[in-house]
Amino acid sequence: MPIATVAGIRIRAHWSVLLIGVFLAWGIADAVIPMGAPGTPTVAAWGIGLLTAALLIASLAAHELGHALLARRRGVAVEGITLWLFGGMAQIRGDWASPRTEIAVAAVGPAITLVIALVFGGIAAGLVAAGAPSLVVVVPEWLATVNVMLLIFNLIPAFPLDGGRIRRGAMWLWRKDRNRATVAAARAGRVFAILLVLLGFAQFFVTGALSGLWLVLVGWFLDNAARTEERSEHARHALEGVHVAQVMTRDPIRVPSWITVQLLIEQYVLRYHASAFVTHAIDGRAEGLVTLRAIRQVAGGQRSERRARDIATPVDRVPAARPDELLLPLLERMSPEVADGHALVYENAELVGIVAPAEIGRLLQSGALPGGQSRAA
Repeated sequence: MPIATVAGIRIRAHWSVLLIGVFLAWGIADAVIPMGAPGTPTVAAWGIGLLTAALLIASLAAHELGHALLARRRGVAVEGITLWLFGGMAQIRGDWASPRTEIAVAAVGPAITLVIALVFGGIAAGLVAAGAPSLVVVVPEWLATVNVMLLIFNLIPAFPLDGGRIRRGAMWLWRKDRNRATVAAARAGRVFAILLVLLGFAQFFVTGALSGLWLVLVGWFLDNAARTEERSEHARHALEGVHVAQVMTRDPIRVPSWITVQLLIEQYVLRYHASAFVTHAIDGRAEGLVTLRAIRQVAGGQRSERRARDIATPVDRVPAARPDELLLPLLERMSPEVADGHALVYENAELVGIVAPAEIGRLLQSGALPGGQSRAA
């Protein structure tokens, strides 16, 4: 769900944000307010709980916005921000230009959280000094406390937390070896995740508190994120020095843009082992790119009516490269949201190949692209 666009950065919310918002409001209305302001009517407690939950989610968005804005300012591509069950995530698509950039981008989020905590703490202190009712004070007090807890948690030096990214950047800067720094930070993240899972199970079985299951979920998420980051770094290391020509499929299959989707399936999809097809006009000029995913999304009853051009991504939107170009810079331009991550390869203005994510994955799994070894393009 789109929420807002700040300085060109889109902020969206996954449906799970509504779920966590309701649970936060419930906890505030059922426990925080009765403890801090006894006698508050239930309706008022729920209203304040919903407002407080919204303010906390806004704090998380501000934290992620700090990451995104600084990353973009330092030349790193940012797709946007997504708020979801476990908080927020700035979607960084570009690669870190340097360890100093990663350290700065990772540190700005906790810095913003610290400022937010100090602001709410200052508001609470001012309200207490002014003799404000406890019901008014309890909200900024709670928000200050929770932001401090989030700050401490985020600074733990374990991937993918901000502290882990700062640690990775520092090790990368010190050892001049990004791969080793990533592996060390990711493994520290997995150890921390396992400890969280064990602590959560112990809390649940010993005390029966459902918050133990929440720790298990958080630990599971962190473990998966750390493993994904480690695998991604190994893949990036393996692709260093690799040229586009080494992974592209030459002479991509071309299909007339005017044929129906049904004919496209019968005459091309079932006949050729390809993940995408180039559509062309009557004069042979390439017009677009049709992927298997786009074909699958066409309902069966519409396949005889819709044309290939109707579901194709225009060629001017598909990332383009030359055969002699290094692959890693191209990967930064490729996005799953555009042509399902495919790219087209041109030589002397002529279309000569296509780069498919699945083909890169297959070559990596087969070990055909050893890290750092660049074969002739």
